[in-house]
Amino acid sequence: MPHIIAIENSESQRRQLNETLNSLAKNGWPLTGKYEAQTFGTWQKLFENAITPGLFASREAIVIENSETLGEFPESFSALIEDDKADCIMILMFNTDTKNLKPVTNQITFIKAEAQIPAWKRKDWLINLAKEEGFKLAPDASQLLVDTIESQEELRSEVHKLLLYSQGRDINISDVENLSFDEGGRAQLIFLDSVCENKPYDVIRSLKYLRTNPLIITLTAITNRLRPALIISCFKNSDDALKATGASNYAMNKARIALKNFGKKNAIKKFMAKSIRLSYLEKTNHSEGWQGFELILWELMMKI
Repeated sequence: MPHIIAIENSESQRRQLNETLNSLAKNGWPLTGKYEAQTFGTWQKLFENAITPGLFASREAIVIENSETLGEFPESFSALIEDDKADCIMILMFNTDTKNLKPVTNQITFIKAEAQIPAWKRKDWLINLAKEEGFKLAPDASQLLVDTIESQEELRSEVHKLLLYSQGRDINISDVENLSFDEGGRAQLIFLDSVCENKPYDVIRSLKYLRTNPLIITLTAITNRLRPALIISCFKNSDDALKATGASNYAMNKARIALKNFGKKNAIKKFMAKSIRLSYLEKTNHSEGWQGFELILWELMMKI
């Protein structure tokens, strides 16, 4: 009879599966099969068919995808679950929560979703992660990654990419700009900083590339970048408000630069209000496209 490992649904689920399979293989439980739960339909048929010992392995690991479709685990099957030394390790993958296993939670190994690191702690988390991998990531390089990549799992994968490139040497911000961002990503970074710093020439240069992408990507990016400036302009205790939103030091610094350039005539407030309207139209059949976006952008930069 099997031991069961259940991996909860999260963005880190596939990495957790690979790490689990690698660990099991090293300890004598090779992967012998992956199955869709719908193939069996019920827990009874799964137990009858999927855990038949392989011909060439006395121990094995099998993966069952979409395990939530099997329904609630029968409490009468609890006696069939062995400890983690069982010959068969069954790994259940869930696209939902794991409440189906509630009757036997004490007999199953659960791999929970990786805890989300708060935005204000991610820079140090990333630096420490790089250190664990064997290289040094410069603070400004870490900050750039945190400010431009929201997914924690994607940040982790960037560290692995930089590890392959580093070969043990330090990684600086130029390395991150060249390796972690394609031409479009670099153009967007130039665009966001240039808007805050009121550099029209650099804005025009970056827009030539950005226009080849969907408008909503750039519209979302610039409103995210200017949101801290909007908060500062609306709240007296702006630092507390910004910390509550998880804004990084880099974002806060750029926000203050933007306010210095555009804040006196409430140009940022007007731009953000017009961006909300533009975003709504973009999601309907009344999109104003890049023409509408560039109109409100230049109104901002000209402080109209």
